[in-house]
Amino acid sequence: MPSTKLASQTYIEMNVDFSTPVLIKGGDNTYGPTPMAGVERMMFERRGDEIARRATSCVRYAPGSSFKPHSHPGGEEYIVLQGTFSDENGDFSQGMYVRNPVGSTHAPLTKEGCEIFVKLSQLPSTEPDYFYLNTKETEWTSVNEHHKTLPLWNSDLEETALHQFKAGFESAEEIFNKVVEIFVLSGRANINGSGYEKYSWMRFPPATPITITTESGTVVYRKIGLGEVRL
Repeated sequence: MPSTKLASQTYIEMNVDFSTPVLIKGGDNTYGPTPMAGVERMMFERRGDEIARRATSCVRYAPGSSFKPHSHPGGEEYIVLQGTFSDENGDFSQGMYVRNPVGSTHAPLTKEGCEIFVKLSQLPSTEPDYFYLNTKETEWTSVNEHHKTLPLWNSDLEETALHQFKAGFESAEEIFNKVVEIFVLSGRANINGSGYEKYSWMRFPPATPITITTESGTVVYRKIGLGEVRL
């Protein structure tokens, strides 16, 4: 993880080469401190200092913690993994999927504690509005007896969805002409022959053959396409 000091902050370049696969198994990365007490993050990819030019991570808030007011010049996308995450726009409980547009500002906090999977500076300026989806209350689409999907966001830049694979699922080999990103929300997924537990994160270059199987069942977040590239 190369880094250099810039104006007393740490500039980080981590997993920013999109021409090579990145395979991070759950538990391989650990949580580290942020400038705010009670807030920790587990980084998967990042370029920048505290105002990241691009970042993907899990962020964990202790009960009663908060983050200072800040803006998102490149927008913000997140899904609540545990607890309730709050800001000026409302309270977002486990399963909520949120997209805050380019230039949005907020001051996050939590009463009970929470954890989110969050992507920064990856939304286009053509998305002017906030978007909220409660995945706990939205009907999933059945693909077959072992596979259900819940679209989160579709555009010319990306196709983002949750996929539920039941025990015994075996996919055919798929090849996409865009970058593919997968985050394991629950269970265990076998991807290209390797096992990935909860909180595993992968990114594959375009034209990478991908197969998914599961013996016990799993739910994954999958994004095809990079969204707005801010490097």
